[in-house]
Amino acid sequence: MSFLRTLSAAKPVATLLAGNLLGAFVGGAFFLYASWNFDLAEMGRYSVAISIQWVVVGLLGSGLSTATIRLAAGHLKKGDRDAAANTVFGSLALVVLIGAAAVILLLLFDFLVAGEGYLSGRFLALVALWAVARAIQDITRSGLLAQQRYTDAARITVLGAFTGACALFAVWKLGDLTFGRLLTAHVLGLGTAAVLGIFFLRDLGMSWGPRVPATWPALLRYARWPASSEGTRLLQANMGPLILVPLAGSGAAGLFGVARYPAYLFEVVAVSLYQYWLPEASLEGRDGNIGGYLRKQMLLASVIGLAMVLGAVICSPLLPLLGDNFAAAAPLFVLNAVDFAIFVLTRPIESVFHGLHKPYLELWPRLARIVLLAITAWLFVPAYGALGMVWAHVSTGVVALGLAGLLVWRELHTR
Repeated sequence: MSFLRTLSAAKPVATLLAGNLLGAFVGGAFFLYASWNFDLAEMGRYSVAISIQWVVVGLLGSGLSTATIRLAAGHLKKGDRDAAANTVFGSLALVVLIGAAAVILLLLFDFLVAGEGYLSGRFLALVALWAVARAIQDITRSGLLAQQRYTDAARITVLGAFTGACALFAVWKLGDLTFGRLLTAHVLGLGTAAVLGIFFLRDLGMSWGPRVPATWPALLRYARWPASSEGTRLLQANMGPLILVPLAGSGAAGLFGVARYPAYLFEVVAVSLYQYWLPEASLEGRDGNIGGYLRKQMLLASVIGLAMVLGAVICSPLLPLLGDNFAAAAPLFVLNAVDFAIFVLTRPIESVFHGLHKPYLELWPRLARIVLLAITAWLFVPAYGALGMVWAHVSTGVVALGLAGLLVWRELHTR
């Protein structure tokens, strides 16, 4: 009965998951189209661009997104909608200002140091714009999640899927696929959705005023911990291609990227769950029954993690149907699914850190993991290539989960 109540309480996850899965489907269509037109070396280049984009999102947007949920939810709990609106709008303004400065610097760098390197300044500027668009969409979604408007949060993701599909169709109609056209399609698709998505925040009555910049110190103070933590996690999650290129070559990086990309479907599940867990843990707070909350959500996470691995085992034989690149990467798919299942188990623990107003605790297991991952990859990759990188992810994920569990156990038993 307790588990049934947990599933009933988690019904908003189904709404978030539906929207996120649609977004992942369109992202997968981009990747699949690229795999049909690029060789493994070019896919390695694309994988590096994806990795850089996610790392920038982690450093620029994820910290502000988490801070937006935590601080806006606190204001709404007190009935202060104006303060919540200023927090959301202040976060959006910050990410736009920082992102614009980064893009200008990269374009200036490309002008001063002309050339078509592995990722030139011009291409890096496109990657930065792609990351800024995703960060804007994430913060807008955070403003809705703080209000527990899960359906509208899912609609923003669906909007991004629609505009992304339109951009991909435009690239297909242009003819031969190039790396620059692919990045431009990502920017136009997600950027259009990011701008249109702000419309969903109209009920907050946001407007620019003196109180908006006044929110920046509080946002940055809180965001520094989730930004460091999420930036570390995204660097860890996406450093595979960055390590494989110098140690094993672009082909190994492409093989790793192709094998890992279908498993990102499982990360979508983790993200959807966390979008539910974080506002719930924030509202539970220090004074609620946060220990009982954690037990229920860990049970839910365990069931979903097991389902992920079983789903990967069932789907793995079907990957060769997607083309030669996926056929070569199919043996690595199940191990990548195990890595994401371990990640799902850490997310309820991390939401409790924020519910306890101790976001810095989220950082330490992730820092430990990234150091261990670099060491393990240095040992495994030269001998085993992409397979060694996957094993490095799985083994260090188990260690990080254990460290997070020890930290939350200590906090809950010393309250």
